[in-house]
Amino acid sequence: MKNILCYGDSNTYGFDAATNGRFPWGVRWTSVVQKRLGEDFRVIEEGLGGRTTVWEDPVENRMSGREYLLPCLGSHWPLDLMVLMLGTNDLKARFGLEAFDIAAGAENLVCMAKDFFRKVGKDTPILVLSPIEVAEEIETLPFCDILGGSSAVRRSRDFPRYFRQMAERNGCEFLDASDYAKPCSLDGLHLDAESHQRLGEAVAAKIAEICSDHKK
Repeated sequence: MKNILCYGDSNTYGFDAATNGRFPWGVRWTSVVQKRLGEDFRVIEEGLGGRTTVWEDPVENRMSGREYLLPCLGSHWPLDLMVLMLGTNDLKARFGLEAFDIAAGAENLVCMAKDFFRKVGKDTPILVLSPIEVAEEIETLPFCDILGGSSAVRRSRDFPRYFRQMAERNGCEFLDASDYAKPCSLDGLHLDAESHQRLGEAVAAKIAEICSDHKK
């Protein structure tokens, strides 16, 4: 059985903007991946609302993805693939970051993971997902102020370019989540059920391809 770790934020957790709760198993993109790949795979969900790449949030405590990554890798070891989708929360106005800086934060996590994999002696591939774009209507939606309004839209549109460059630079696989998923109309930030389905199917296909190539 192949163990797949999905490390992300509320869009990996499966936050449902309609209920302020969580989409059930079978709806979340991680569970779609599990169903598509079947019983020879085990998908591990490690999504946390508010999680950043590496930045300590001065308002919300314990949100840095860097602080939990190594304990997470250790507790779920052995792993056959790591899927990383973080960066949306780095758009918050209080961080003052551009897409280039956010991708650099994600790169820090990639390097930490690769160093961990080297130390345990297993060449474990990493699939980097660039986060979805923020909706153009964000200025009329609940997360407007915390994201800094329309600047978040502009910065999120640069995610694919910088995350792709980062993935290629570090020998990682890459997928642009915005090619398959869009933010919901309720908050312009989180996936709806339809986008979870589309993203899950795309990620499952990519994982199957990676695992097939990794056997060669």
